[in-house]
Amino acid sequence: MSESTAAAASAPGPRGAGATGAGGGPAPTHCLLLSGGLDSTTLAAWIAAHHPGEPVEAYTFLYGQKHAVEVDSAKAVAAAFKLQHHIVELAPIHGSALTDDGIPLPEGRDLAGPSGVAPSYVPARNLLFLAQMAALRDACGPAVLWLGVHHDDHAGYPDCRPEFIEAADRAVRLGTRYGLQVRAPFVYWSKTDIVRWGLRHEVPYGLTHSCYQGRRPACGVCDTCQARLQAFAAAGAVDPIPYETGAGAGGAGTAVGGGTGL
Repeated sequence: MSESTAAAASAPGPRGAGATGAGGGPAPTHCLLLSGGLDSTTLAAWIAAHHPGEPVEAYTFLYGQKHAVEVDSAKAVAAAFKLQHHIVELAPIHGSALTDDGIPLPEGRDLAGPSGVAPSYVPARNLLFLAQMAALRDACGPAVLWLGVHHDDHAGYPDCRPEFIEAADRAVRLGTRYGLQVRAPFVYWSKTDIVRWGLRHEVPYGLTHSCYQGRRPACGVCDTCQARLQAFAAAGAVDPIPYETGAGAGGAGTAVGGGTGL
């Protein structure tokens, strides 16, 4: 475990003592699951817009990913929003194209057609992340745990469905001293909806990373690159990050497909 990771894995201290909640007690700390991708970065802006002046912290998890490019983006996003950033290292999670060398990442799939669990699904990842965040935060006081999951994730990612969010919220409320909450405001939004909101609120998408291959410039052909490009195109905008295929800011590539990770 690196020095920065070791420091982040320890429970953060209480913050926001000067803020008060609706009931007159201390305002909850808003804890954002931050991957460095488009959805969680938009959620950082959404929390800032809807909870101005309240304490916000970001959590990024290492779980055996094939690359660490997303961590660099998460650090940049956290710095841009002036968030206290915790990087927590977990035991590797297997059984996913994002973590196992023996499971290839699909390229160029028609994402309108596939059904069933996506090859990039990481088993129970969000469940594990929420449990870890709840354990760290419940030692400190009231908190709300935020996830950037959305409608396009429902089919391929079981831990991104509304039913999961509702069940996780209930479990976290019942299983924590301070009755922590789970919130996912984009769970019924499409990725295009997220991009449109983010563009209106000047979210710094140039800092983000989505490519499952971990490439910079992004590959443009993995599932999440295709979904991201489609969302920007549907929103009538150009993705500000560069792509190997010439799509996005550097060219006029065509985006297809849907669905995404965090």
